[in-house]
Formats: sequence, C-alpha cells, structure tokens
Amino acid sequence: MTFGAELTRRSPVSRLTACILAASLAATLAGCVETAGDVDAGATAPVAAVARPVGSPRAATAAFTQLEGAPGPVLERFIQKLAAETKGRDITPVQPDAAKYIIHGYLSAARASGGVTLGYVWDVFDSHKARIQRIEDQITVPGAAADPWSLADDKALTNLAVRSANDLAALLSTMPEAAEASSLTTGNAASQGPRPSLAATSALH
Repeated sequence: MTFGAELTRRSPVSRLTACILAASLAATLAGCVETAGDVDAGATAPVAAVARPVGSPRAATAAFTQLEGAPGPVLERFIQKLAAETKGRDITPVQPDAAKYIIHGYLSAARASGGVTLGYVWDVFDSHKARIQRIEDQITVPGAAADPWSLADDKALTNLAVRSANDLAALLSTMPEAAEASSLTTGNAASQGPRPSLAATSALH
C-alpha cells in the first residue's frame, strides 16, 4: 500500500507489505511510501458490494503492495491506522511471494458541496495477478480548504481505515482458503463430540 516522490531506494516489491507488517507489531511506518507490483490492473472485475462472509479471512493471506493518490504524510498516517484495523479483523499481511492475494489501493480527495469527499479504491488480485474484485467507498468531510487533503484529519483517516478493513475482511473471508479453513475448524470441533458440562465433570469425582 507510488506515494508521490520516491522516499527510499529499498526494493519496491516488498516495502509496503513490510510497513504493514511492522505496523501490526506497533513499529513505525515512517517512510513507507513506495510503488510496487506489476499485476494486471486492466483485467475486468465486478465493482460490487462485498459478498457475505463465510469464514475468517486469516487463511486468505494478503500482501499490500501499493497505495497511492495522497500526499506522503497523509499516506503514512493512513497506513498506520489501516495496519491497526486489519490486525483487529484477522487479516493476515504477508510478503508478496507468500501471499494468496495482492492488494493495491488508491486514495482520493475532491471538493464537494459543504466540504470534501475522501475516497478509496482497493483492487484485489489473485496469485496469478488477475484482478478478482474492486472495492470502493467514500466519505464527506465538512469544511472548506484550497487543498482537499488538508481536511484529511485523524478522524477522517480512521473512518476510511475502518471501512477499508471491514470491506477487505468481508471479501477475504469469502475466498476459498477462508471457507476451507472454516470447514476444517467446524469438522474438528464436531469430531471431538460434546464436552461435559462443569456440573457433570464435578459429579465424576
């Protein structure tokens, strides 16, 4: 998850995911702004509501390899917030070479009646670099400013991060890996049979 001018010369393929991973461990994300990936962004995919979750997204590992559209400082703040929100929703960020899915994002800001509209687009690609879904949403922030990004305060960015994490978790939870993991968990629980209640266990002694 380029973010404006290049701020580092480290490998562009792994920088953003490394930043998300670091942020998940409460490390700093300063300077984590870099372009990455060469997926087929022109592939067709539905722009629709995310399907109803069927399992935990934990098994549908993802790499956030590109985020652009906003000034560097805004992107850095947003990445910090997104990292916290994804961690709380069982989204598993990994390095691109270990990911089942690759995620590219774009943030936007535009003047609107009574304020500005802040929005996001997330393109989700499979391991074969084919886009399988586009997720997008926006919020309106009241106020007036020559630069729309100046109204992207912490509250607005947190709102975008929460919505993004919810949408991504909902999508990843419908992936085959999530459904398979859910089935295995359900099957293991069923094979163990019912557990005795605390009262029944006490009665055995």
